[in-house]
Amino acid sequence: MNKSNIWFIGACLLFFIAGYTMNDVAISLPRYKVAVVDVNKIMDKSTEVRNLKISQEKQIKDLETLVSKAQNELANVKDPNQFAQLESSYKKQIDSKRIAIDEEYSKKIVQITSDIRSMISTQAKKTDYNLVLPAGMVISGGDDITESVIKDMGAKK
Repeated sequence: MNKSNIWFIGACLLFFIAGYTMNDVAISLPRYKVAVVDVNKIMDKSTEVRNLKISQEKQIKDLETLVSKAQNELANVKDPNQFAQLESSYKKQIDSKRIAIDEEYSKKIVQITSDIRSMISTQAKKTDYNLVLPAGMVISGGDDITESVIKDMGAKK
């Protein structure tokens, strides 16, 4: 056996030991604990979402009432100049009210979504989960924490 063969065998042995040691460390790392959550179900059970929907429906009915009033009033106007002014005035009122409704809804839904994410995160930390995924994205595996989040949501009220 010549010197180069001994060095080659020594290097192979060294790489084998190093690889085995690294693999042993990788195996000993803690495993992830995965949870799944049905966000749609949580949103459906949320009283804030229900109250927001009721509020929005009322505002939309008010807007529809304004549109009906505008249509009735415009139908009775004979003067083209007065018609144009009245139509412009109602259009501005309706547009500003519609925009206000949309902005309020968007602002509140962002806040509700943020609160729900916070509750999911709190529940996951409380039960030692490292990762939480939406239930719709997971085919198999993970513990479902949806009901616990809904229960915490009810207790928060």
